[in-house]
Amino acid sequence: MDEELNVLKSIYLDDLIINYDNPISLNIIIDSNGDENDLDREKRLLCITFIAELPSTYPDLNSPKITLCRPRGLTDEQINELNSLIYSCLESNIGSCVLYECIESIRSKLSFYELPQEACAICLTLISNRNDIIKTNCHHFYHKNCLKSYVDMKKIELEENYQELKKNGFYIERDFRNDIEDPVCRQIIANNVIEQLPSSSPSSSIEQNSNEEHRELIKSLSPHIKQWQERTHALFQQQKEKGGIIDLDKSQDMIFS
Repeated sequence: MDEELNVLKSIYLDDLIINYDNPISLNIIIDSNGDENDLDREKRLLCITFIAELPSTYPDLNSPKITLCRPRGLTDEQINELNSLIYSCLESNIGSCVLYECIESIRSKLSFYELPQEACAICLTLISNRNDIIKTNCHHFYHKNCLKSYVDMKKIELEENYQELKKNGFYIERDFRNDIEDPVCRQIIANNVIEQLPSSSPSSSIEQNSNEEHRELIKSLSPHIKQWQERTHALFQQQKEKGGIIDLDKSQDMIFS
């Protein structure tokens, strides 16, 4: 066992964490390979944590207990496939050192999956092209153009809020104009993520193409999503008419008039 652990440590270096308590356990975050085996882990889209507990009788009599947890970008079906892969690997290697084969089998499978099976939370459609994907610092996936449109909209909104506070003499503790929240979890999107977004273009033809793509995207939304949008809009109007939603513009006019 010690020899196997030394070999694994020489292969995976600091990525492999070994706990020498009783029982001995190890864990490693397994990533998909990414583009051309990119060494930058943040560019690898899929990952899962591999944990193995090694009984004192491993490998001669007993197999390790392996747990897969904290998946990113994987469906339940894919996770079940990975667990089945581990089970088959253990069954076919009873009495032998098996940890390296298990780890690399999982890595190979993740690279086969390649793309996250999560819909872009902005347009609600699956991402089918690796080059279209951007991952935020809080590990959510979006189409680059979708996130770009969202970021541009939020920048305008934050700038307007900032100028309104400044105009009305409010104390501004810090400049919040770059505090753009992730659409899903509301964590602040890191600047290095925003820098990866497509640059804005003044070309009217590009803007026209973008609008046409947006219209096509709306057409492609499922009837279920469209019905949900219509019901939500109707509910919003109903609540607004009954006074259940505060109109900020009118409220500010009342306060400062």
